[in-house]
Amino acid sequence: MRVLALGCTLPDAQVDNYDWASALSFFDYDAIVVDPAEAVSKLIEAVVEQGSGYLTYEDEPVGDGPSTSTTVGLADLLRRRREETERLLARGGLVVCFGYPDVAHPRVAGFTGAHRYYWLPAPAGLDYGATYVKPAGGTHVTPTDYEHPFAAFLDSRRAGVQYRALFAEGAGGFGAHGKVIGRSPGGAAIALDLTIGGGRVIFLPALPQRLSPGERSAIAPSLVAAIRNTLLLGAEEEPPEWLDDQPLPGLVDAQRRLAVAEAGLEAAEAETIQARNEVRSIDRYRRLLWQEGKYGLELPVRDVLARLGFTTYGSVDDPAAFLYDGESVYVETEGSAGAVAMEPHYRLRQRLEEKIAQDGRRVRGLIVVNGFRELPPVERPQQYEDSLRVAAESMRYAVVEATQLFEAVRAHLEGDTERAKALCKRLIETEGVLDSAASAPAEKD
Repeated sequence: MRVLALGCTLPDAQVDNYDWASALSFFDYDAIVVDPAEAVSKLIEAVVEQGSGYLTYEDEPVGDGPSTSTTVGLADLLRRRREETERLLARGGLVVCFGYPDVAHPRVAGFTGAHRYYWLPAPAGLDYGATYVKPAGGTHVTPTDYEHPFAAFLDSRRAGVQYRALFAEGAGGFGAHGKVIGRSPGGAAIALDLTIGGGRVIFLPALPQRLSPGERSAIAPSLVAAIRNTLLLGAEEEPPEWLDDQPLPGLVDAQRRLAVAEAGLEAAEAETIQARNEVRSIDRYRRLLWQEGKYGLELPVRDVLARLGFTTYGSVDDPAAFLYDGESVYVETEGSAGAVAMEPHYRLRQRLEEKIAQDGRRVRGLIVVNGFRELPPVERPQQYEDSLRVAAESMRYAVVEATQLFEAVRAHLEGDTERAKALCKRLIETEGVLDSAASAPAEKD
């Protein structure tokens, strides 16, 4: 296996490290690894600005002008590298490219439209412009397909990247031409495997600048192993039908044991998924007791209210709003390590006033507070400040502690639906703080 690294030094016996000008023909390699910001953009701008500074493999200087008997024209060099990349892909080769946003290089003499990705073919109907490759920045990556040959490399670089771009997905992006193999912590596609021109193009998140020789020595073997495994996987073809007529001793028994084991594994995986989903569907209610924020507290509150009998309307991205017994109810939530202050009141007041200004209708309001959220429920003092209680009484909306909702949903799961109905009724009728007796266990005869 022969690998060519361009603009990113990889100290490994199987890798040739050159720049865009001095490298031999790309198509004589099994794979090329390209940092386009360093290998392409830096070379173009240096030659345009300085007139030279780069030499070919034959020590010919590269100049920004037509080729002569003693110099190689930059435009000719760039076109040659594009053709070499196309030939590499056409014979099933691999291009590994660190992702950056595209930039234009308009000053290249004799090459109109030069840009950072001029050399790399794109899937039909797409390009590497800002519509499909968007600027982004971050330092973490998570592999999404642990069976992919590059999964181990991405896993080893989880907190060791400096990604600069994200890739558009779905019908309007690269989704139909490959798969996402790595995402940012926020879910953006930052590593991509594409099938292009008979070969494969794998985009990886860019590496940090100014890596030490030791860091590069640690990165190189992992990257080379990923390239080797990708090429090996690509070389495999579906076996012909007649291969079944060429048995080997013990192969049939081994295949039978494998089939039985895989069937058992599939059943175990299905049971695991079902059990995990069941745990999550119930355990999410406990987040009421210790979480804060929209995704930590508000979404579980929405789930609980829906379980208790409220009907939600609007999307999850809209402010929480419900219907109960013909009444509209606007909901706000707030968690805190101490007593909850006035922040949820200001948000709810604005929503209520906007509703009145819009159509003159008054709707109910509800604030769910999770004060002293780091303490066990039985050790918590009053979870809200008195100013919030006064504001609720003044504006005639209800305040309820998240621990009360938790007790209500626990009773509902135990089959006490009447208690849930009673609490819901109290939530829309209360003007002020809901008495803790509203969620206390009912006395039994």
